[in-house]
Amino acid sequence: MINLASTSDLIRVVTSAASDIEVHASWCDLNGTTVTPGRTNTPSIVTATTTTVVPSPAAATVRNMKHLNITNNSAGTSCVVTVEHTDGTNVVALMSFTLLPGENMIFNEEGRWVHRDYNGAEYPPAGRGAYDGFSVSFMKAGTAADAAGYWYCTSKDAGFPGAWAVGTPGVNGRVTDGTTSTDNGCIPIKNPSVGANYLTGLEMASGVAHTHQFFDILWVNSGLTVTTTTLQSITTPTLPARDINGTINGEGCMIGILCTSASGLAAVASNATVTYTNSAGTGSRTATLTAVVGSQAPQTPVIGTVIWFNLAAGDKGVKSIEGITLGTSWVSGTISLFIARDIATIGTPIVNVSASKNIKEPGIRLYNGTCMLHCNLAGATTATFFSGELVIQEK
Repeated sequence: MINLASTSDLIRVVTSAASDIEVHASWCDLNGTTVTPGRTNTPSIVTATTTTVVPSPAAATVRNMKHLNITNNSAGTSCVVTVEHTDGTNVVALMSFTLLPGENMIFNEEGRWVHRDYNGAEYPPAGRGAYDGFSVSFMKAGTAADAAGYWYCTSKDAGFPGAWAVGTPGVNGRVTDGTTSTDNGCIPIKNPSVGANYLTGLEMASGVAHTHQFFDILWVNSGLTVTTTTLQSITTPTLPARDINGTINGEGCMIGILCTSASGLAAVASNATVTYTNSAGTGSRTATLTAVVGSQAPQTPVIGTVIWFNLAAGDKGVKSIEGITLGTSWVSGTISLFIARDIATIGTPIVNVSASKNIKEPGIRLYNGTCMLHCNLAGATTATFFSGELVIQEK
């Protein structure tokens, strides 16, 4: 419903062409406790003009427009029809449609606008209100993981997409953008032409029973010294606006280590720590590991090993990183620290049989520039072939 609350308020229609536009409006007037229904027909607007279709109410009366029906009765001329509300000074455009011959637009009592074709069929939503889905295939020939229960990332493996590489951004690192050549090799998700992308489905199969995780990596570095056991300072750039809220604050983001080559770490280690600022802007927070499989560095980590850190109690994300302390020499190899937002997980309990996961609409928001990678919680150390498909809806 739309209210006309003064003797200057009215509803008018702006027509863009010399067509034949017909308008019907119904309303109720409220004066104290007295309700009086009313209506008006504007039978034929045949020029490009502005026409009042709901007049102003009387003094001390509120006119509540319940229904507005606008039809292009022309035999062959399309017309852009815009409905406006004015209080006599300020003019506000409420809705605009291009009406082809025979089409109409309707405003109903629930406040919904509808566009119907010449057969009376309702147009589906368009632009930001529409879904336009596409799928993204995913296949990787993974190498052997560490012991069962540790995380392994397929970013460096051959397949589709091809291998993704950290590059050499240095200790302070770089932010990512999955739509640029620098991050070729991440799971390719194009930016939407309008609206936004949403993940609405996953399908995954693997040659070994694993648990799979897809994540958007926002920042990554290189150049850490694996034999240094004291603090290595880091100054991270501003994160891209891809946290769970689409901001730079890092809410919902985690910290991980990615082994970009095999390490000579002599024994399992859980004494590495990361100093960071949380998503609320509180600095000097400490992320830690735990001395259990999956939450510590394994002995002699293989290339592709991922170790996820635990955030400090009460923290919901990471805005920046100020340093890392390995605590124990990793002897040899190369590692990268990264910040990532978890997107979705799926299990493959039956070997070589696809598992599916449907995500209720609208789905999980994927912000522009998403740089999505895949890792798995290893069910066994066996080299594994992975295949899957992500269903993306553009809305």
